[in-house]
Amino acid sequence: MPVSNGGIPRPLNLWVVQSTSTVNPGIFTFDVTNFNDPFSSSFYAWKVEDIIAGRSATIRRVILSYRDLGVATITVLLSGTNDAQAVVTDSQEVMIGTVAASQVIVTQLVGITLTGSNLQLSISRAAGDGPVSITKARMEGTVETTVY
Repeated sequence: MPVSNGGIPRPLNLWVVQSTSTVNPGIFTFDVTNFNDPFSSSFYAWKVEDIIAGRSATIRRVILSYRDLGVATITVLLSGTNDAQAVVTDSQEVMIGTVAASQVIVTQLVGITLTGSNLQLSISRAAGDGPVSITKARMEGTVETTVY
């Protein structure tokens, strides 16, 4: 029995998805070899960090490791809550990667500061803003030492 290509004449190396919509039926493809989707944005979101319950932490920088797939623009966002239980955020737009696209994992320091509880790091990329593949992220800072 010959190998099936799912009804197409040859392997496309694409993820093919059939739409069952009655309004706009069709077959859609996703190129899983390209990390720069020109039509859809992408994001990474890490778990909420409860450093020490009831204490506030101050993040002073984020250390990102990523695979150099080319030049990309990302937005690094820190969010949390303050003592009044209000949401606090800080964000910074960062350009990563090189034109040479070395395919090597490199590290970049992002100087971003936020004080609060229940801190969360997220990174987003707008549609068409370059290929992004984050391999590791680390928040660094201090925790208040106030005795309760």
